[in-house]
Amino acid sequence: MPTFRADINPQAVANDNRKRKRRAIWLLILAILCGVTAVGYFQTRYYLLKDLPSLPDKRTMWELNLQPTITLLDKDGKEIGHRGPYIGAPLKLGQMPSYVGDAFLAIEDERFYQHAGIDNKAILRALFENTRAGEKTQGGSTLTQQLVKNIVLSPEKSYRRKFQEAVLARDMEAVLSKPEILELYINRIPMGPRVFGVEAAAQKYFGKSAKEINLAEAALLAGLPQAPSRYNPTQHYDRAVTRSKLVLQRMVANDMITMAQQQEALDNPPIIAEDAEPLIDENAIGYIFDMIAEQAPTLVTDGQKDLIITTTIDTERQKIAQSALEDMLVKSATRKKVSEGAIVSIDNATGAVLALVGGRDYQTSKFNRAEQAKRQPGSSFKTFAYAAALEHGFTPGTVRIDQPTQIGNWAPENYTRRYRGPMTVREALKLSINTIAAQVTAEVGPSQVASLAKRFGIDSELRPEYSLALGSSEVTLVEMTRAYSVFANEGLLRPTHMITEIRNTSGAPLYKRRTVAGRRVYPVPYARQMTSMLRDVIDTGTGHGARLGNRQAGGKTGTSQDYRDAWFVGFTAQLTTGVWLGNDDNSSMRKVTGGLLPVDVWKDYMRAAHKGLPNAALSAPDPNIDDARAQALATFYEGLGEAFIQERDMAAGGGSAQTGAGR
Repeated sequence: MPTFRADINPQAVANDNRKRKRRAIWLLILAILCGVTAVGYFQTRYYLLKDLPSLPDKRTMWELNLQPTITLLDKDGKEIGHRGPYIGAPLKLGQMPSYVGDAFLAIEDERFYQHAGIDNKAILRALFENTRAGEKTQGGSTLTQQLVKNIVLSPEKSYRRKFQEAVLARDMEAVLSKPEILELYINRIPMGPRVFGVEAAAQKYFGKSAKEINLAEAALLAGLPQAPSRYNPTQHYDRAVTRSKLVLQRMVANDMITMAQQQEALDNPPIIAEDAEPLIDENAIGYIFDMIAEQAPTLVTDGQKDLIITTTIDTERQKIAQSALEDMLVKSATRKKVSEGAIVSIDNATGAVLALVGGRDYQTSKFNRAEQAKRQPGSSFKTFAYAAALEHGFTPGTVRIDQPTQIGNWAPENYTRRYRGPMTVREALKLSINTIAAQVTAEVGPSQVASLAKRFGIDSELRPEYSLALGSSEVTLVEMTRAYSVFANEGLLRPTHMITEIRNTSGAPLYKRRTVAGRRVYPVPYARQMTSMLRDVIDTGTGHGARLGNRQAGGKTGTSQDYRDAWFVGFTAQLTTGVWLGNDDNSSMRKVTGGLLPVDVWKDYMRAAHKGLPNAALSAPDPNIDDARAQALATFYEGLGEAFIQERDMAAGGGSAQTGAGR
């Protein structure tokens, strides 16, 4: 039996026990709460800081997340296209007027020198103003936070990213000085569509360096980072100027400029440079861009990413070529069932490509029909058979008979299925006679014709078959145009090229094309004879629609089987230009021959492209080789051929069918 103690109150003991139990419960609850809080804190911290990028070193910050850029200039140094962001050469603060940096601080972060990356006062002010306005009218991000957002973090919009932005802003303030941060900001902040940094913006909008801009121009540029597209001065000039006025007000309020300076800037608003936009629609220049972007890395070996490339493109001639092709397609696409085309124009003296159109619409199809499309050239390839024949003892006055011809298992037919009897090879080329071209190829040898075409710059595979002269092998328009320029150059092959110089964004030269002498691939006397024969094609032959008034020109028409391809390649003393028309699916056009629509496009382009050029004559054959007697002989055989036709038609009852290829 327990002993009773009078000094112990049972009720007090019970109360103490209850207190201890409650205390234990509360301690347990507190421990649980602390544990939950700690877990929540660490989970939240982990979530907020997960994938937080580390701040790179100073040098890396300048180049972080920059895409490679290529700017194309025409032959006169004017911009015609750009890919990637516009990024100017980095400038130090001391290289620019002091009001440039002040303008950005006034509108973006007037307390820049009073905070350590995060401005709590600015955040509260922005919260109050936005709440009062019922919409976001201003932000609380510091200039440092904006810089972090643009060069370090992803464009994700979330509280997590905002937290990371604040953390990295403090880190950046710890490793960079205030002037360094401002300098980096001014050189990297977006200032328009694909425009980054004050130097790029000044060059694009004002056509001058940021070292040279005035106060009004600086204020306009400083107003752009808040909404670069909305305030883009090339498209929304009034908005940009209105915003610049606010910048000037803030500069006055912060004692950065006087009211007199403000008024002078208001009285002289910025003037946007006339060439702030590319001279040529980038959609149209796309084919050229692709070719140059592929070639440039082979010319620059030091790994430079940002390139300014001076091209051989003549802006006016490029526009003329685009218009000539498009105008024809608009008029004839439906009626003639032709949907695509290409043009290449070369400067004979240098081999420079002055104009190139790879198709009707680059955005619709990036396939370059001038360089990538391999198509049958039809009769435009006959030229190389006759050129090879001259090397094997033929002359323009050599006579062959246009008659039904059998070469092995192959029986070539003329376009008209009519035969003219004896004629010179000059006349055969002029009238695009298939039978004689086939006979000449058989005599000379298909491999010799292919070899000559290779010497002339045809790089595509050529099958050494008898039908080669009639265009049975596929070639590109660039190749054909280059090859025809050999005749204009009296037998010299000058490499076609589109790049003359490459520099980096700081202006340092990376590549400069050396003058390359033409390579002798064909004897001068034969080149002159071929030029004379090709002149006949335009003067009185299948290419008569290409006549350029009193300006001498030579060329050749070409039509592949079933009207799938139509070509005209021709030259003057200064330019060689090729035109191809057809359909990407290789379907037939509606009786479009090389002597029709391609000739029209070629003539429209060449007439305009020669504006301002002297009326230079093409080289003529040596009269001791191709003399008046040979011409008289050609006339005699032409008459004999006409008699042959009349006699044959009388015997056959007349009539002819217009089928086959050859024109």
